[in-house]
Amino acid sequence: MKIVPVILAGGIGERFWPASHSKRPKQLLPLISEKLMIEETFERVLPLCGGEVKPLIVTGDKIADLIVATLGDSYQYDIIAEPVAKNTAPAVGAAAAHCKAKYGEDSVMVVVSADHAIRPIEKFVAATTYAVEVASEEDTLVVFGIKPDRPDTGYGYIELSGARGTSTQGVKSFKVNRFVEKPNAEKAVQYLAAGNFLWNSGMFIWRTGVILDQFKHQMPALYSDIEILMNAGCTKEAMNTFYNTCIKESIDFGIMEHATSVSAVEGIFEWDDIGSWEALPRIHGTDDAQNCVTGPLVFSSENNNCTIANMSDHTVAVVGAENMLVVSVNNATLVIHRDKLPELKKYLNEIKSAGSFPTELF
Repeated sequence: MKIVPVILAGGIGERFWPASHSKRPKQLLPLISEKLMIEETFERVLPLCGGEVKPLIVTGDKIADLIVATLGDSYQYDIIAEPVAKNTAPAVGAAAAHCKAKYGEDSVMVVVSADHAIRPIEKFVAATTYAVEVASEEDTLVVFGIKPDRPDTGYGYIELSGARGTSTQGVKSFKVNRFVEKPNAEKAVQYLAAGNFLWNSGMFIWRTGVILDQFKHQMPALYSDIEILMNAGCTKEAMNTFYNTCIKESIDFGIMEHATSVSAVEGIFEWDDIGSWEALPRIHGTDDAQNCVTGPLVFSSENNNCTIANMSDHTVAVVGAENMLVVSVNNATLVIHRDKLPELKKYLNEIKSAGSFPTELF
């Protein structure tokens, strides 16, 4: 059995502006440690690979060359460069076509994101190994669920309907009753209290043939495009035709929410979706005044509930601030009230529209 990690690495990550932009997407930032996000991802999936199996990166063609240049010869991998962003269903479909052609339909795809924080690697590998067993023994789609520790409205949820089994290392699997979209605050509190809800991590495990069969029955139009891609040998030209032809849809809505057999494996590892600057305090911790400070050359005094990230080579001093985010890179500085962070994309569009700032900032 061949296990193929599929790394979804599309998008720039504008919620991490000014550190992230078109020439330096979020995947190429050292947000968790001194390593880049995509390097962190490689290091946790490589133990799953055996023989001649290479991880597969799926990313946008505008940043594919940047990823290749940055990684250099450090890792061996295959890459799909999407000419058009069509969400995750086409990305998974293209990856499945690649995996079937190269490794056969009995190969197992482990679909992960390049922008997650997961610790420790050993527990991730143990949980994934068990999830692979579940996906191999049954014609089921497996999703990694994370036990919530707070009523978060930023994640989708998975409602469990019953236990399936437990691995020798204590990793548990469950039957999935339904997927729930990001809830309001009241619902999030209810889900936390109920005890039978997990966060939807967006990481999936399935046999290649099983997911292709799901596309055939649930998304027949997309499956027809996948068939054409497979028959053409997954060439670059065929891949471009596929992306310019296929529909735009998420794998959650297109497949997972309607599948009749879905299992959830509860992650026994620490997990965080690094979706915005607000993830930094969760990852790096805070001081007694709830301040999170990362990077060198930072002077912080008399601040409360602030996040200060210095990714530049000059000194940043913040004094007497309350509930602020301060981010400094070599060519830009962002100072914003943390309550305004959900609207960062709006403000970024206004900065772009002003037309008076260097284009390399974006």
